Amino acid sequence: MSLMPFVVALEPDDLSALTEVVKAGRKAELEWLNSAREAHGTRFMRGKALSQARAEIRVEFRRLRERGKLAGTRDLVLAREVRAELKRRGMDQEYDPIPAEAIGAPGRRVGTGPRHYQRLGDEKTSLTGRMYVKLPGALGEQLVRSCHWTSAPAVTALWEWQTLWGDGPEVLFREAERRGAVTILDLWSIATAPRPTADAILRKAQLQDKVVTTGDIIRAAVKRAIR
Repeated sequence: MSLMPFVVALEPDDLSALTEVVKAGRKAELEWLNSAREAHGTRFMRGKALSQARAEIRVEFRRLRERGKLAGTRDLVLAREVRAELKRRGMDQEYDPIPAEAIGAPGRRVGTGPRHYQRLGDEKTSLTGRMYVKLPGALGEQLVRSCHWTSAPAVTALWEWQTLWGDGPEVLFREAERRGAVTILDLWSIATAPRPTADAILRKAQLQDKVVTTGDIIRAAVKRAIR
C-alpha cells in the first residue's frame, strides 16, 4: 500500500498527548494479540496448524487496523481521525484532481502561513512543534484534493484582494529590512503604498478563515485523538 507523507506544525503539548494515545493504542494491540493467540491455542500447536493459526490472526489483526478498531502507531491513529474529520466537515466526497499548475506552485498558498492561525498583532504562533505522518495513499490524495477545492473560492478572492491592495506598508518595510538598510526609496514606496480600509481588512480575515489546509485537518485530527 502506497503512503503519502505530511509534515505538520502543531502545539508541542498536543504532540506529547498524542504520543500517550499511541502508547495506549499499542498496548491495546498487544493485549488483542495475546487474547487471539490464547483463543486459538497457539501454545499447544506445532507445524502447519500453528502456521495457519498465525496467518488467521494476522489477517484479522490487519482487518481491525484497517477499520480503525486497533491503532498502535501514530500513522494509524491519525489515519482514523483524519477520515472522521473529513466526514465531519463534509469533505469526504469525490473531488477532481488538482490542476498541474497548482501542484507545482512555489511558496505558501495565499491565505496560509502563521497569520492564518493567529492574527492578534505580533503574537507568535503556538504551533512550534513538528510532526511527520504518513497516510494511506488514497486517504492522502483525498485530503489534498478536498482542501484544495474547498479553499478554491476563497483563494481566488484573496488573489483579487492582493491585486487591489498589494502587500501593504508593513510587508514592504519587512522586505526592505531583509534586503539590508532601508533606503529613502524604500521609505517613499512604503509611504505611498495603498492602505486597505477597515472593511477590506475584515474581508481578508473572513476569506482567510475559509482557507482549509491539510495541516488544519491533521491538527483537528490530533485534537480528536487526544480529547
